[in-house]
Formats: sequence, structure tokens, C-alpha cells
Amino acid sequence: MNFLVLKKKDLGLLMLSEFISLIGTQMQELALSLYVLKTTGSATLFASVLAISIIPQLILGPLAGVFADWYDRKKMIVYLDLLNGIIVGIFTIIFILNGSLSMTEIYIYVIILSVITAFYRPVIGTILPSIVNGEELVAATSLSSFISNLSTLIGPVIGAMLFGIFGIFIILLINSFSYIFASIFEMFINVPKNNKKPEKVNLQVFKNDFIGGIKFIIGKKFILTVVIMAVIVNFTLAPLTIGLVYLSKTILKVSDFQYGLLEGCFAASMMMAPIIMGPIHKKMKTGTILFFSIFTVGILIIIMGIIPTNIYLCLFSGNIIPYLSVLFLCFLVGIMATMANIALSIAFQKTVPLEIMGRVGAVISTGSLASVPLGQMLFGVLFDKVNTSICLVIMGIIPVITMMIFRKNLMKYSDALPPESNDIVTSDEVTT
Repeated sequence: MNFLVLKKKDLGLLMLSEFISLIGTQMQELALSLYVLKTTGSATLFASVLAISIIPQLILGPLAGVFADWYDRKKMIVYLDLLNGIIVGIFTIIFILNGSLSMTEIYIYVIILSVITAFYRPVIGTILPSIVNGEELVAATSLSSFISNLSTLIGPVIGAMLFGIFGIFIILLINSFSYIFASIFEMFINVPKNNKKPEKVNLQVFKNDFIGGIKFIIGKKFILTVVIMAVIVNFTLAPLTIGLVYLSKTILKVSDFQYGLLEGCFAASMMMAPIIMGPIHKKMKTGTILFFSIFTVGILIIIMGIIPTNIYLCLFSGNIIPYLSVLFLCFLVGIMATMANIALSIAFQKTVPLEIMGRVGAVISTGSLASVPLGQMLFGVLFDKVNTSICLVIMGIIPVITMMIFRKNLMKYSDALPPESNDIVTSDEVTT
């Protein structure tokens, strides 16, 4: 991973604002979860908060992509981060005045932030390829992944410490300032204006541009493959955490420290992947990396399915070797899965024209987001009713078969160039 790209002012400011806002967000997500569980003692209410936070993004995500392509993207990220900071600040004041947040207030709070996120995601996804290009794009994408994984690792740790000492008030306050500081840094980023707002804006024009984005995805085999890959990766890997908990705590009966080490190992591998992605990308095409990384993830999960079997467990007198086997496989899965996500981002940024990147990106992120709860629910039921080994094998077979189906598409379009302007479906070309 090339840290020298941070010398570019615009990229450095973008990465700094991303890190600040992500740290605040990760701290808040953990603290809010702990707060709901502490004040209500209800796992159901905690789960309902998570569910409500997803719904607005699923509904508004694809539609928000059109606005990301219409309006000035720099202004949008600045205003949306600033709005986030104001909203969090308002609820911080409510907490100070009342001494607590009711469940109704928490629901309203989460819904408002989720609506803002629905509009923010497709916009921020277009900024990176707007300010860097060529080989620098690979380094910048890897760096963005590293920062995201780093914030995911340290944010909850800091949040848990501060929540334990000061309660949720300090977390809300820090998160409010994190958004405001992020918006200030974003003001100084020079983002080329690639947006194309129609002269006349109405419901019909909006509908046409939205359909145009869908038609572009369907009409480009490689882009359609990338969308499917994103959904498959999230559908397969999201429930893996459920399987790891079940395998570690129920079957191997590891200690809390050992399980914490397992999660730490997984997080460490996700931070290592962006570092090795640069050299690998110089030797392999993007499509080839996509194929082998996701295919390997499937194989590794299938191998993991061997560990809970009596044949394997009976080979050892204790659980140390089986536990170390899981630890090693998780480390490899983390590396390969993160490489797949980076390759997906690179493929998306290199093959989708900037003027419609908001719409296409919104479809990908919404599909990925929707696949997470679906995968967790499906495999959650399976782990309760079916042998753990069988569940893990099924989980691994899905990406393996998917890769075999789309192998030719990935190899053929791995170096696809951005389509010509006449390949882009605009609102004028969509029949009504």
C-alpha cells in the first residue's frame, strides 16, 4: 500500500475526514447498542434499532443515487456531514435536558441518520475516482479500505472505554464534532464537477434517469457481474460471524479471551489485505483477483466445515489445535475477502462513468446491504437446525459455484475501460 499518495492534498483531506467521521460513527454504534441493552435489558429492542437503521437505506438508497449524479458532489458531502453533526448535537442536548433518551427518541434519531446515510453513500463513492486516477486509484482505494478497517477496529474499543467511564453523553458529543470537523476538511477538497443535472427537474425526469442507471447495469455484463459479486460476498460472509460464534463457543468451547483473539485476528487480516493489494494488482488483472479471492474464500469456508466433524476433533485430545485451525483459516478468509472488496471497488471505479456513478453505486450498496440481513437470517436458522459442518460447507459452496458461473465474464472484462459517452443511458433516451 502506497502511503505516498497522501501527499496529494485532496486525497489526504478526504482520508482524514473519512477517518474522523468513521471513528465517531463506530464509537456511537457500539455505545448506542450498550445504552439500549443497559436501559431496557431487551435484546429484542436492541435488534429493532439495528433493523430500523437499515430500512431507510434500503428504500432510499437506489433513489438517492440519482441526486448524487445531479448535484454538486462536494457540496453534498459537506452539507450532509454538517447535517449529521447538527442532528447528533440536537440529540446530545435532548439527552442533557432529560438525562436520558427514550426508545422513541432513539428510533427517531436512528431513522434520521439512516436517511442522511442513504444520500451520503452514493455521493462519497464518487469522490475518490474524481480526484485520483490510473495506478493511484488502486493505492487510494486500498488506503480507503485500510482506514475503514482501522476505524472499525479501534472505534468500538475507544467507544467502550468512554462509555464505561462517562456514559453515552460523551460519545454523542464526540460524534457530533467528528461530523462537523469532517465537513470542514471536505470544504477544502477540490472535486471536479462531473454532475449532470437536467435543465428541467420533475418526477418523470427523475424516473427516466433512475431507469437509465438500471439499464446501464443490465447492458454491461461486467458491471452486472460486479453487482452480483458484491451481493454474493456480503450474503456469504455476513453470517460467517454467526457460524464462528457457534463453532467457537458451542462446539470448541473456547474462552472469551480466545474468541476475542479470533475476532482480533480477523480484524488484523482485514488491515493487512490493503497493504499487499498494490503489489498483487500490478501482477494480476482486477477480474482475476476478483475470481481467485472470492473462489478462495469459498474453499476456505468449506475447509473450515471439516473442523467441527467428529473425525477431525477426535484426532486431538483438546481444543487447542482445532481452535488454531479456525484462527488460521479466519486470518486467510479476512485477507481474501478484503482483497475481493477492494477489487470490487476498483472495478466499479474504473468501468463506470463518473456522471452515472452515483446511481450505479447506490444499486450496488443497496443490494449489498439487503443481502446482509437475508444471509444472517437464513444461516441463523440453518445453524439451529442443521449440523454446523453442513452449514459451513453450504456457505462455502455458494461463492465457489458463483465464481465458476461468472469466470469468463470476470476474465474477459477485467481490464474494461470506461464506456464511451454514447454507451450511457440518459433521461432523454429512456422511453416513457
